[in-house]
Amino acid sequence: MSLKVFQKNDDLNFIPGEIPYYSTLTKYLILVGQHPQQSNLSRKTILTILLISLISLLVPSFITITTSFRDKDMDAGLECVPILVTILVSVIKIVNLNANREQFRTIYELVVEEWRSLRQTDKIHVLDDISGQGSKVAQLYRSTLITFLVFFALLPMMPLFLDVILPLNETRLRQQVFRLEYLVNGDKYFYPIYFHSVWTSVTIVIIITTVDSFYMVLSHHACGLFAICGNEIKQATNSTAENIHNIVEKRAMYQQLKKCIMSHKRAIHFYELIDDMNRNSFLLQLGMNMIGISVTSVQTFIYQTVMNLNRRAEAFRIGLFLVAQQFHLLFNSLPGQRLVDHSLQLAQNIYDSEWYRTPVRIQKLLIIMQMRSGIPCTLTAGGLYDMNIQNFGMIFKTCMSYFTMLMSLRE
Repeated sequence: MSLKVFQKNDDLNFIPGEIPYYSTLTKYLILVGQHPQQSNLSRKTILTILLISLISLLVPSFITITTSFRDKDMDAGLECVPILVTILVSVIKIVNLNANREQFRTIYELVVEEWRSLRQTDKIHVLDDISGQGSKVAQLYRSTLITFLVFFALLPMMPLFLDVILPLNETRLRQQVFRLEYLVNGDKYFYPIYFHSVWTSVTIVIIITTVDSFYMVLSHHACGLFAICGNEIKQATNSTAENIHNIVEKRAMYQQLKKCIMSHKRAIHFYELIDDMNRNSFLLQLGMNMIGISVTSVQTFIYQTVMNLNRRAEAFRIGLFLVAQQFHLLFNSLPGQRLVDHSLQLAQNIYDSEWYRTPVRIQKLLIIMQMRSGIPCTLTAGGLYDMNIQNFGMIFKTCMSYFTMLMSLRE
């Protein structure tokens, strides 16, 4: 079925944009100026616009924090922290991708090469299935964050709509997307401030969804490589174990196993490239996420308990922000868990094969391969934290501990 992808392009110079699972992501990468085939001028121009947009929101954030410290208004300072964290996470993501663009180009070329080499074989369906799963996860992630963005951006407009639909004797209080200090009259310049907040919010969400979606698809591509390697081993041992009677057949099987080992080596190399490119970025993002979730939890609790009588819209907005942060951390942990599972599954595939019926020379190769596959390929944050579901739960518990500490400080 996947061979239909390549029927329109008989030459070998296709690009990931021609693969269904990469076509949408290619557009997103172009939008943020990080596509490997973009010109330097285009890339630098788009990157400059994005960074200026993010910095333009950093300025009122720092002003708000400074003002809150001066006035000893801890609640205002806490409300600004998640905004600041989200901006910095976006900057880390886009700067990291741009700083590692040569490494990203190498990964990009390896993806092309792998699809190109497998398109004429019966193994393409394995890569197709797992890449399809990664594409669905990335699509769900993008759709959910964009939905959060729409609700988040439209909430400040609700009082204006209600004034038209259900007017009161007085004008309803208007709230901005972010409660930040712009050093101007908020009511007089409501719409310029609102559109600036929406523009920067859209910029943040586009950067986060683009970088994270491509990370998810690449991780699933690595999972596909491990799955292909496992299938090759089972086919090589099961199909020929009963028919080895002479030196020629033994050599043929030995050559097949050598190809399996090379496939395993390519899968590990691909995983190492992804891990090396993201590990420092993940460490910074993880720290920011923990701060953001802890502080936003405090805000949500305050608005839902202390101010729930007249600030329900604010409580809903902050709660939405909290869910989005948790969702972001969860979906950054899922690809790492999938990669661990698939890399360890290779050892089980070797065990399930008919290795015991192969020549001793081949069994020695399989033992070496099984020893390596017993070491999980783990995506890490700075080599200190493994990106998986178990650690996601641990981080969530840690954030709740920080939440308790912040609540005690506030009291």
